[in-house]
Amino acid sequence: MDAEWIERETSRVAARRCGPIAAAQGAGGQTIVEFAFIIPIFLLLMLGVVQMVVVGGAALAVNQAALSCARYASLNPSATEDTVASYLSGTASPLINDSGLQPLTLTPTAVPRQTGAAVAVTVSYNLKNKLFLGATFFGVTFPSQVSVTQTMTSE
Repeated sequence: MDAEWIERETSRVAARRCGPIAAAQGAGGQTIVEFAFIIPIFLLLMLGVVQMVVVGGAALAVNQAALSCARYASLNPSATEDTVASYLSGTASPLINDSGLQPLTLTPTAVPRQTGAAVAVTVSYNLKNKLFLGATFFGVTFPSQVSVTQTMTSE
């Protein structure tokens, strides 16, 4: 009887050690080491994605500002470059309405413009203060200046 009991207990303990719970408990150190190798790469990748979003958002805001200023200049034939610039500072997105916004250019500069003449507005934005990873990050080069020209017909 004692020999049977010892054999049963030995096989039950061996089954417990080799079961799935025991295997998962022993793998805890390996998981932590793998996580420690992967997390810096993942974080750098996410920082690169965030910087791409910042650049894309600024480019979209500059494009929208140039379109808005071109529309304003086409509807107001007597608007000078200074008038359009003050309109820009009042309507530009808060994302770009800071020291990075460069003076705009308006073509033609002569006022009043004739109806049917093309009016071109160029809005530029310096991204250097927004690039927290720098201009080049692991071989990816981010633009440091965004410039958009929009042209409309003066009405």
